[in-house]
Amino acid sequence: MFVVIYDLREMPANHQTFLRQRTFSVPVKREAVGHANKENVIQTEERILRYLVHLRFQSSKSGKIYLHRDVRLLFSRKSMEVDSGAAYELKSYTEFPTNPHFSARC
Repeated sequence: MFVVIYDLREMPANHQTFLRQRTFSVPVKREAVGHANKENVIQTEERILRYLVHLRFQSSKSGKIYLHRDVRLLFSRKSMEVDSGAAYELKSYTEFPTNPHFSARC
């Protein structure tokens, strides 16, 4: 099950946009590292992409919002290596286009 939180109330009529949510498995650090920068570098190197959801939205002339075209899902085939004894947590990040946030439909 995927839970994707979004807010498209500001989307004007007759426009479109997309949303992408990436979920990574990140090892849980049991010992605190003294330098925050070093910890961030370690986490970005060790995170593994688990799931990706890509949704496209489109608004009608009346302003109703619909899922547009297709829903894309990506599942990683890489094993979690559960037997290694390492603890992992899932972290999700949701992205929208930034400039412009919405584009006019053709």
